[in-house]
Amino acid sequence: MAGPLTRFLASDHDRLDGLLRLALARPGAVDRGPYDAFRAGLLRHIGLEEKILLPAAREARGGEPLPLARRLRIDHGAITSLLVPTPTPEIAAELRSILEPHNRVEEEPGGLYQACDSLLAGRAAELLARMEAYPAVKVARYQDGPGVHRTAAAALASSARQFDRKPPF
Repeated sequence: MAGPLTRFLASDHDRLDGLLRLALARPGAVDRGPYDAFRAGLLRHIGLEEKILLPAAREARGGEPLPLARRLRIDHGAITSLLVPTPTPEIAAELRSILEPHNRVEEEPGGLYQACDSLLAGRAAELLARMEAYPAVKVARYQDGPGVHRTAAAALASSARQFDRKPPF
């Protein structure tokens, strides 16, 4: 039986998947209305995990991050970089190539959400309230310059490099 954090976050995955399916319903085209809602919702979802869930889990573990945290943060960086350019069916396919395995790692038995349901059971109501109250993310305009990532491989590699940089102090 899935816990409350799993139910909430997996339900949001389903909502976002539905928006992306709507955005790509016409072959060879991207319907910007549902895609823009998907983009804003996905950025908010990542914010829920990065600003609420992962820090709460790290705190519950005495300052030690969950073993999955690094991989998920690299994925989040890659996903957000693929949300920068104007959407195309090809970019949507690249997003899916990251999102499908990423969501499985979060939702599967023994994954992020189940670990957090176990680790944070005593705080689930408080965390859910914080997630529900989390504001919509201010979304920037699309950018299509030469430095914008358009493939999952490039986005993941760039995200990993950013994550691995040491602070200057």
